[in-house]
Amino acid sequence: MKALLLTAILCCSVASSAATPRANLSGTVVDADGKPVTGVTVMVYHAGVKVGYSTFCPSCYLDCGKRVLTDATGKFEIKDLAGDLWFTLLAARDGYVPKFSNKVDPARTPSVSIKLAAKPPTSDFSGVVRGRVVEKDGSPIRDAVITPIGLNMSAKDMNAHMPVGAPPVEGEHSMYGTVDGLQPIAVTNRQGEFDLSYDKPTSKMLLSVEARAMAPKVVVMESGPMRHSVTLSDGASVTGRLMANGKPVPNALVGLMPVHPGEYADNLKVIGDPYEEIRIGTAADGRFTITNVPWPVDWYVYAKMDSISSLGATSPIEVKVAKDGQYLQTADLVVKPGYRVKGTVLVSDKKPIPEGMHAILSSETVWDSQTVPLASDGHFEFTNLPPGKYIISVSVKGYHEKTPQYGPTPFTVDHNIDGFTTTVYPNVP
Repeated sequence: MKALLLTAILCCSVASSAATPRANLSGTVVDADGKPVTGVTVMVYHAGVKVGYSTFCPSCYLDCGKRVLTDATGKFEIKDLAGDLWFTLLAARDGYVPKFSNKVDPARTPSVSIKLAAKPPTSDFSGVVRGRVVEKDGSPIRDAVITPIGLNMSAKDMNAHMPVGAPPVEGEHSMYGTVDGLQPIAVTNRQGEFDLSYDKPTSKMLLSVEARAMAPKVVVMESGPMRHSVTLSDGASVTGRLMANGKPVPNALVGLMPVHPGEYADNLKVIGDPYEEIRIGTAADGRFTITNVPWPVDWYVYAKMDSISSLGATSPIEVKVAKDGQYLQTADLVVKPGYRVKGTVLVSDKKPIPEGMHAILSSETVWDSQTVPLASDGHFEFTNLPPGKYIISVSVKGYHEKTPQYGPTPFTVDHNIDGFTTTVYPNVP
């Protein structure tokens, strides 16, 4: 089944870009001092359409995987790229920290410059995790990307990150997000091996491991000189159809997100399923196929509000992905009339709302939102909302909302709401 699906994707990819002129992309890779770096692998990692919504996964396009080496002057050129796509480039070489260049459009930017930071050699592995990414048969996976999510920190280092006046902590604790001194990404070599370093000792790290055309995985890896293996697989495929009034809906955006989104606790404990939302577009017949889906995970499938707001709304469908290689056909996502929320932003000092300000409505169930402009009198309206819980936040320059510590209060939409109000107050200099 997967072979047939991949063949269909490749054939459609060729057809979709055949009418658009091909393009070449050149560039230069330099170090922190501006000196050229030779022997850098520059590859097309992801791609996507410039107009509309992509009906393929970001790594499923024919151009993905193309790679070249920089010459003695640090220059490279990738030839014959689809003219209707943007590209994410990945530059990597031993001794340097890998780097992405996101959404490069050769038609607008035919030449790019990439700067790599040198990675000093180390003989002290107290702050380094070492791994090897392989397939189920044990063969190495080249160009897998490893991104740190968090790491364990000593009490001394943790207290150095705490706000001024905060009570000191004792013992080792977990720190998540961007951490000074933590290498932002690592990329596997031909042997599938990688090293990811922190400039202070750490007992272990929580890592996201992703490879082209494979399901991502989140793992905890201990530091030290020993290499730990991570096995990736193809994952599952989720396919379905978006319909409205008995007809297919093309060029709309479908989202897939965990029913139980991942949360991170101390000691790098993961609660729920720590995967990002996956997005895919619908084809001319309203169908969509999402590949390389992690398992075993319960997911919500839904049409993104902004992409179908002129037609109506869809309620999320729950699907259970139970095993690797599963091909799961969902029930149709059916567009139906949605609800509206009308409201007004009240300004405490009675001044008009400046131009260019917005209100944002966000779902509490799935990763979806609508953004609408604010009129000078503060009026706003959201339309075609599926039933569910939402929050509304507003952005008015020079003003703020008096919201609770954990943000705006959720409210339920199961009917039209015409009198929603929120008040903003001038910022104190």
